[in-house]
Amino acid sequence: MISADAYLPVNGEETEFCRHIRDLSLLGEKTFSPKFSGFLTEREQKLAAHTASSVGVEYGFWGGYEGAVRKMFSAPSEDKENYPFEAVTFFYRPKDKLTHRDFLGALMSLGLKRDRIGDIVVAEGGAAVFAAENVLSLISSEIRKIGRVGVKQESGLKIPIPEQEFEDISAVIASDRIDVLVAAACGISREKAASLIRSGAVVSDGIEVSLVSRNIDEGDVFSVKGYGKFIFSHLGHETKKGKNHALIKKYK
Repeated sequence: MISADAYLPVNGEETEFCRHIRDLSLLGEKTFSPKFSGFLTEREQKLAAHTASSVGVEYGFWGGYEGAVRKMFSAPSEDKENYPFEAVTFFYRPKDKLTHRDFLGALMSLGLKRDRIGDIVVAEGGAAVFAAENVLSLISSEIRKIGRVGVKQESGLKIPIPEQEFEDISAVIASDRIDVLVAAACGISREKAASLIRSGAVVSDGIEVSLVSRNIDEGDVFSVKGYGKFIFSHLGHETKKGKNHALIKKYK
């Protein structure tokens, strides 16, 4: 299991963030009216959950669809339809191959803060942007092109959310240490995995991993520079030699 320290702030910026979430949580409980954050990263969501739990306040997260990465936090927990954001769908010619980066660049050029924008889901000929209510009018009035590509807008989620695809990696591991899992996921030796960890190339729980002996939980996501992003999906039955079958999924 991951130490509780993994969910504590590691610098002044995170300390200030946790203080904000604590104040937000207590205010929501005191006024019996849900208070919302901006869109949070996965790391910030874990910090927010730990902070709200530490003061005994019920909380919730929602990002617009099941499986969303960036989500808003609410305290107390609130119905999904009441979160203060909406989707905007952009349409363009399928032959114009726009990317997540293209859309994010256009949105940031408006001077928006990153926490005003949630997930950006790109499909063939269309993309959905989840945005806080207070920036919707700006997006609607200003964005007519993404780069050199003309786009049309419609309010709401008008395209299907593409299902995340994975490559399954089956392995037999001696433990759930991060160096063991990195080695199995990337097809490299534990020595090479340890070297990558010490060089700052491995990120889990939204922060660089510094200890090769750190354990991670089933369901945790980690990324390795130069190799990709993975999720420790499942720890299976034990072998006769005391090791365990494991399933690691690599994001495509």
